Amino acid sequence: MVRIVVTLALIGFVIHKAGLLDSQERGEFVETIKSVNPYYLCLSLLVSVIMNWVSSYKWHILLRSKKLSVGLPRLFALYYVGKFFNLFLPTGMGGDVARVYELGKLINTHSQSLASVFLERFTGLITLTMVSLIAVFISMHQYDIPLITSSMLLYVIIVAMIIWLILDTRPLGLISQLARRYFTSLSGMISKIERIHDAINSYKKDPATLWLAFAISLVFYFLAVINVWVSALAFSSNVEFLKILVAVPAIMLIMNLPVSIGGLGLMEAAYTVIFTAFGYSSGLALSTALLIRLKTIIDGIIGGLFYLGGRKSRRPDPEHSP
Repeated sequence: MVRIVVTLALIGFVIHKAGLLDSQERGEFVETIKSVNPYYLCLSLLVSVIMNWVSSYKWHILLRSKKLSVGLPRLFALYYVGKFFNLFLPTGMGGDVARVYELGKLINTHSQSLASVFLERFTGLITLTMVSLIAVFISMHQYDIPLITSSMLLYVIIVAMIIWLILDTRPLGLISQLARRYFTSLSGMISKIERIHDAINSYKKDPATLWLAFAISLVFYFLAVINVWVSALAFSSNVEFLKILVAVPAIMLIMNLPVSIGGLGLMEAAYTVIFTAFGYSSGLALSTALLIRLKTIIDGIIGGLFYLGGRKSRRPDPEHSP
């Protein structure tokens, strides 16, 4: 119920901020949408595909380090399948659950499947946090936005806690001991959690793969900047790359906050707040956000086709070695 209220409030904020309640400003916004540059629109769509491929490749190298050979094209399709489930499941984690399940069926181990998806996400979150810290530090003297600072602090705390829980086995050991003593019915679940924790921890033995994953994450976030930049250029030629370079990490931080249903309203609000803080119009911010949203929906539709095709064919992956 709280998330529904927050989602509606965010949508109302965006509508008000973009001036869509005023007939003149609404007309200007519609004209902005109609005057979209087809060249930058196509380039924006292409960049999204490349970003998905890069994330799939990172997932691929994490699995390959565990001798789990799943073809990159298959993982690319599963990445889109995750986006399909993200469209209608209540949180942004729904797609990850689908990826874990589908990959687990391919490699016959859901613990390793979950570990790979978790690290594919978590290496990206660490990289985003570090990039955002640098961006905030660079822009703080010129743009002081409390929402960014608060989001940054929250993410630093979350990332630090997760790293601690991964590296230090004592918290999980204590929880497991207490659960087995007082809640014997949870023993099976505790055993599964321990296997997943061990699977994640096993990547510490392959630091080269982890460093490569972080490097790929940097490439991904640079592409994310280009994605937003060319999407904004589709509606206005006066968009500076350096401003977008600083703005995008803050936008992505806010977008990932679990406060609205499927991020609805939150992404649009993030673009509106950050873009206007950097001197761009709310109309441009909303146009850019809606294009990004449209591409997410297109990705989901493609993922749905991959999912339906996979269910019909049920062909084994020739590159998979059990």
